[in-house]
Amino acid sequence: MKNSFLVLLAFIWVISMTGSVFAAKPFADVPARHWSYAAVNKLAAEGILEGEDNGTFQGDKLLTRYEFAVMVSKALAKEEKATQEQQVLIHKLVAEYKQELEGLGVRVKALEDKADALQFTGTARFRADVQPDGDTYDDKHVNLDLNFTYKVNPDWAMIVENEYQRKFNNPSAGDSAGDNAIADNSAINSQTEQLYATGSIVGASVKVGRYTCKPAYGLVFDSRVVGAEATFGKVLKTTLSASNTDAADGYKGVEVAWGMSPDTKVKAAWQQIDVSGALNKYYTVGFDTQAAKDVAFTAAVAKSDKESNNKAYFAQLQYDEANSKDVGSSDWFVNYRKTPTNAVYYTDMDSEDRILDINFKGVRVGLDYVPMLNSKLTAWYMTGKDADTGRSEKKVYRGQIELYF
Repeated sequence: MKNSFLVLLAFIWVISMTGSVFAAKPFADVPARHWSYAAVNKLAAEGILEGEDNGTFQGDKLLTRYEFAVMVSKALAKEEKATQEQQVLIHKLVAEYKQELEGLGVRVKALEDKADALQFTGTARFRADVQPDGDTYDDKHVNLDLNFTYKVNPDWAMIVENEYQRKFNNPSAGDSAGDNAIADNSAINSQTEQLYATGSIVGASVKVGRYTCKPAYGLVFDSRVVGAEATFGKVLKTTLSASNTDAADGYKGVEVAWGMSPDTKVKAAWQQIDVSGALNKYYTVGFDTQAAKDVAFTAAVAKSDKESNNKAYFAQLQYDEANSKDVGSSDWFVNYRKTPTNAVYYTDMDSEDRILDINFKGVRVGLDYVPMLNSKLTAWYMTGKDADTGRSEKKVYRGQIELYF
């Protein structure tokens, strides 16, 4: 395992060096099909901001996020003269380029304070997972995910997420989103996935309550917990966690995330989980990088203190990005995963995706596509064997569409 970590760290160094070659500008280009182009053109045509030549933005010229932020700041200056429809468009652009605007010294807090204290979003999902040689992982369902955010004050908010789910082949079972395709918890009709307060205390970002914990790309741990975590630091962000899992196991964790360059992040994590009095320890290191324009790569390795089958690996290559606001946008991805049960932590109440990833060694290849506004179509195929023994085969097909509101 020591050699694996050294090889990974060496690869991170190479990626960071090549990343500087690809990044010719301080801010990455915005993809040509991004919804921001149409939004800025509309505001320019209606006189809210000035563009090039006749007031519009024409041609195939790509703009950086910095250039968009400059234009959005000009639109903000004329917000009081804008119509309600134009103000909604400006607010969407502000949300998209908030970080760049703050880098320019543009104050967006006043705009944020105008937003309603209670915000509501949701996702409707229709999924069909099919296993050709069995029904262990078959899962055909409709799911509704509702999210509520209440701003207590400018620094603190309450977050609530509720999920409701019904299986197509057994509508009366009442299985919820928290129940995977293997477990049969028919008494549960819905459940609160998350319920927590989040805000800042003396410069640290804090969560308290029931929330999803996914340190270092979620290779070792990707579950809901009840407890608290605090994140502090800027270039080097450190997160400290203390909580209990859904299985009532005590959880303590530390994650460190380092922005090595504008395009590359490195993450390392340590967890100690008390399972019936036995302390289990896990270690993870990984990175993600924008290796080239529209090409993203993520990799991670992990190790537990168990005596056998204690190493896990993950690597993914993705091209482009499907944005639900950009009709016609798409991406494709391929990943490899090896996750023996001894190398990671999970419970039978984890999400369906998490259960599929446990005790699996193989590849998954797929794509995402946006057929209409506020939607995403997903299709993938995974094939491999169980990671513990390498004897039984696992093959699953997925077809899914999500609608966002």
